[in-house]
Parts: sequence; structure tokens; C-alpha cells
Amino acid sequence: MCNSRFVSGVTSLLLLAASFAVGQSNVETIQPTFTTIDVPGAGFTGVEGINANGDMVGYYGKTNSGPFTSFLLSGSNFTFFNYPGGRSTLATGINDSGLIVGYVGNLTVRGFLYDGTNFTTISDGSDSATFTIGINNAGYVTGGTGSIGATTGFEVRGGHFKKVSPPGSYVYVYATGIDNFGDVVGYTDSGGNSKGFLFEGGTFKTVSVPGSLQTQASGLNDSGMVVGWYDVSGGCFCGFALVNGRYASFTYPGAKGTFPRGVNAAGQVVGEYTFDFQTYYGFVTSPIRAADIR
Repeated sequence: MCNSRFVSGVTSLLLLAASFAVGQSNVETIQPTFTTIDVPGAGFTGVEGINANGDMVGYYGKTNSGPFTSFLLSGSNFTFFNYPGGRSTLATGINDSGLIVGYVGNLTVRGFLYDGTNFTTISDGSDSATFTIGINNAGYVTGGTGSIGATTGFEVRGGHFKKVSPPGSYVYVYATGIDNFGDVVGYTDSGGNSKGFLFEGGTFKTVSVPGSLQTQASGLNDSGMVVGWYDVSGGCFCGFALVNGRYASFTYPGAKGTFPRGVNAAGQVVGEYTFDFQTYYGFVTSPIRAADIR
């Protein structure tokens, strides 16, 4: 899955007729300004979430295979943290009150919430793997649960798990982001190509960049902007933003892979980029707005 690290391989799928695709037949290119976020000495730095205050969370490691330590970047100050006893701690989202969501991997995978002092574990019953990825201001959490070999998308409200999975049969489903209206984005995967989805108003819609081999939707904001990455024949792993049914593509200059992970209320996008699929650097962009995508 080109090091997207939400465990997988990726596959093609078709949503059932109840779902429908979002978007136009062509994709324009935009050029936001990128600022690199790099933990000194790291071979991998990924920025996974950003809130309205501009606080960012993510994780880093000496190599792109881990183990990983999480960080909070507030202004120019890094704060590093690890879930007690975990081999890798991966922070994946942060809301406007500073509550951080993520997951920790060892023999099993457990989700967590972190308030800067205390960790609260999130797991779905007897499942051996619970990946918690997105969070909104109400503290609702999204992710994927099951095992390392198969997951189902979910949303947690008040400690109660609710399945969030498009119609059909897939090996992996991850609900990767949730906005303050309760709309959810994510992607499905069955071993070859991914397709993104948006769950809005009780309806699943396919998110698939025109001409792409695979598309993963990673985040959304309250303006309805969906971000993620896609690839096309010829090896372009590019970021995308989707607003009002219009797709726009963007990449870090000269990079072989640009992987957006989250977007805040202002339209700032975070993620990571690579020139060689070995060393990865985090980034945050200048705001992307609906008016930029025509």
C-alpha cells in the first residue's frame, strides 16, 4: 500500500448501486505551499492530524518500518510520547480541545485517546486489532477493527461502537476521518486497489479520483473538503482535495509520493512525502479553499 501504514495491501472494489460516485471526469492541478516537518535524525516523519489551532500530531522512526514514537507539534515545540509498554505509538488525529487519538502496536493493536497526561485504551470486544484514526470535537472516534488480516470500519460515540462500512464485501475497511457534523470518510481494500468513501447523510458515496488505479480518502473538514492520495499508471502517487464534487491534485515538488492524511477548518493539509520510498518527511500546506478548485 505504498507505505500508507494502515496495515494493508490495496484492492479494487465496486460499491453497490445504493452508493454513487463523487466527482468530475477531469482533475486540475493546484500548487499549495508546503512546509516540511522533520524530526531531527528520523528516517520517517509523518504528520497525521491538524486542528483548528494549527497543532499537529504524528509519529516518527529511524526507518519507515518503525518502531515509531508519537509527537505533538504546537508552534515550533515538539512533545514526544509513547503508550506505556507499546512497541510503536502512532498518533493519528487531534481535535480542537487537544485530545489526541491514535493506536499502539505490539502483539495486538489497541486504540487510544491521550489528553497530554493520561491514555485511555479503546478496543472493540475480543478483536485483536483496533485502529483508531479520526476524531472530532465531540470526541467521536473512527477507525477499523477486527484483526491484522481483516478490518471493519467503525465509529465510537460514548463508548459504543457502530459499524461504518460501505455495502459489499471487503478485506479491509477503515473509517479514517470524521467532521463535526458526523460525516465520515475512509477507504476499502481487498488486496489490489483501494477506493475511498464518504458517508454523508446516511448515504455512502464513492471517492475515486478520475483515472486513478486506487484512491484513499484520509480526512475531511466541516467545509466538506475531503483529502487523501491516489495513484495512476506511470507511478504518480499524488495528493488530492475534493470539494463540491471537484477534484484537484497536488504534490510536493519533485517527490515520488505525496500522502495527505488530514485537513483542518482552514484547509491546511498535513501528511508526508518521499523522494525514494525510503525516507519520508512530514508536511503542512498553505490553506486550500473551495475557490482554488474550479
